[in-house]
Amino acid sequence: MVKKKDKEYALSFVEEIIRDLKYKGWAGGRMEVLRPDESAYSIDEIRFFTPRNDEWVKFVDEYDCKDVNKVELDKVIKIVKEKFYQVPEA
Repeated sequence: MVKKKDKEYALSFVEEIIRDLKYKGWAGGRMEVLRPDESAYSIDEIRFFTPRNDEWVKFVDEYDCKDVNKVELDKVIKIVKEKFYQVPEA
């Protein structure tokens, strides 16, 4: 009998260049989620765009390169979408 792994997903934060100078001091990019299936390239992406502050840095430090289960994954995705994805005004 094969025992199912408790930690199924691997998280990784990838920042991208922001060229607009009005967003100096912001972090933008994606949180990659490696899914547990047959492909080594099975990755979901959750976007982030947020001011780079102590709360953001602490959050990334806590979850970057971390293995999580489905419950933890859902919690982290919710936090990113609710707290760390801001849509700038045009």
